[in-house]
Amino acid sequence: MTFSQRLLRFLMGASIGLVFIAMAFGPRAFSCNYFPNARVLEEATAKNLQLTEQASQFVRSEGMDSIFLYKQLFGKSKIDFDKSDINGIPCRTYLADYSSKDKTKNYKMEFEICKETSKLISISKK
Repeated sequence: MTFSQRLLRFLMGASIGLVFIAMAFGPRAFSCNYFPNARVLEEATAKNLQLTEQASQFVRSEGMDSIFLYKQLFGKSKIDFDKSDINGIPCRTYLADYSSKDKTKNYKMEFEICKETSKLISISKK
């Protein structure tokens, strides 16, 4: 048996093994957030997000939808850790700023993360 035949059989066996591993473990939906800003925003959206009356009125008046709320506000905001209460009991309170790329939408928001839920307390224009 020549080297090329052995290499071909090895690659066939390895590819069959990879197919079986992919079928056994399947695709996994996980993300790695290394920075504190991303971890806090991910935790806020992973829990059941509730809005206070003031926040829901502002969201309705601005015409925001849930996609914008989750993808933009809770996806691309910058948290001010100096002004936030990161050690609060029972809920941690965070202050965040959002600016769109074209600088037309600028929002400040305050939200808290509890054990089971997260709550958007207030949101306003800068």
